[in-house]
Amino acid sequence: METYSLWLEKKNKPVIKKNKITYKSNNKTVLIKTLYSGVSKGTEKLVTEGKVDKDQYQLMQAPFQEGSFAFPIKYGYINIGQIIDGPKKYINKKTFCLFPHQSIFEMELNKLTILKNQNIKKYLLTANMETAINIFWDAQAKKDEKIIIVGMGSIGILTAYYFQLQKYKNVYVSDNNKQKLKYSKLLNLKFINFEKVKNADVIINTTSNYDILKRSFKLLNLDGKFIEASWYGNKQTNISLGGYFHSKRLKIISSQVSNIPKLMKKSYDYKKRLKIAIRALSNNHLIKLINNECDFEDIEKKYISILNDPNTIMHAIKYK
Repeated sequence: METYSLWLEKKNKPVIKKNKITYKSNNKTVLIKTLYSGVSKGTEKLVTEGKVDKDQYQLMQAPFQEGSFAFPIKYGYINIGQIIDGPKKYINKKTFCLFPHQSIFEMELNKLTILKNQNIKKYLLTANMETAINIFWDAQAKKDEKIIIVGMGSIGILTAYYFQLQKYKNVYVSDNNKQKLKYSKLLNLKFINFEKVKNADVIINTTSNYDILKRSFKLLNLDGKFIEASWYGNKQTNISLGGYFHSKRLKIISSQVSNIPKLMKKSYDYKKRLKIAIRALSNNHLIKLINNECDFEDIEKKYISILNDPNTIMHAIKYK
């Protein structure tokens, strides 16, 4: 049986590769045909541009990645599929798993989530909703605190939406791209111009822009928290730890999805967090965050432009 997958042969060089797979029916694995995979723009752009530090190659590896960040690499972690072979009771079930951009693959049943909702496309947001949950946990914000989320990509919007689900009322989103205002209206999120932010208790940065960090020191209240949810790779900057950072007793907290925060580990594991993320996606309006789509056959020529499109929230790759 033939399968096709997206590889990065070298920096900024996407290639579709053909391979053969053999599946023997058993009670532990299934064969999956991908229906959609999603492009997580920020992370995949970093990988595509070869901006992952060598000392992070192993730590930042995706669950079913092949190759390495030094290239070639098969990377990605958002996959919606349909079971086409395996135990009879699973045939035709729809699935979510953390697999790269590939047309057909074998997967262990215990690494899959069976999707019961018919509106399956919106679950391309699952991995990024898990990130949003981690950011929420890392912030440890009080309900009366003023929270600013900067950057209205999929992570920023879903983080604000998750705070809203938890009944936080004083949460704002911000982005320089005014075309994204419609998504704040869609989900009833409060929008604020970052230039007008004052007296914030928590600022969450999803932009991969160090300038937000530097500017936030002035905007945060005493004992304020800055949650850095961006992955910068090997991009560096100079940060002044004098001035407002010191006098206001500010905190900089790194947030990422690979590890569950230590303070939550007694109550949650990865499976529990995934279930929370699935439940959090019950609102069918969220499917509008998947605002771009192409066929897998075209991904080789379109992939770089997808990563650089400032208006895309989540890009869906459709498989025939």
